[in-house]
Amino acid sequence: MRFVVLLLVLAGCAAEAPKPVAPKAKAEDPNPYPVYRVAVAKDGLLLTDPKSGEAKPAGFGLRQSLLLAIIARSFGSAAEGHDKGCGKDFARWDNGLTLWFEAGDFVGWDVKDGAGIGVAPGLQRAAAMHGGVVCG
Repeated sequence: MRFVVLLLVLAGCAAEAPKPVAPKAKAEDPNPYPVYRVAVAKDGLLLTDPKSGEAKPAGFGLRQSLLLAIIARSFGSAAEGHDKGCGKDFARWDNGLTLWFEAGDFVGWDVKDGAGIGVAPGLQRAAAMHGGVVCG
């Protein structure tokens, strides 16, 4: 009888079958913006979603933090600084694009010759291209 009771007690202690483990959710991308094709335009930048083909303007006056987060998806981080001569902040990429900011707002762009930046319709590529308020 003790043996039967011992078996019943031990059976109650038997390990439960392992429960399936749910796969871990993918970490959310901290930057929610798509990788755009970027083109300079008369009134700022033109951002084209390569998947949908939809083009969106990023006009002068757009907040610096927002624009840099968007452009970082396409070109990576920029070298940022302040030009004391004209009192404006800038963000410069190795591909030849420089964006100018005043009081935290997008005010201009500058593209070096040969840069791999697109040009929006109605704007002709020149050796040195500028748009908006720039320094230099």
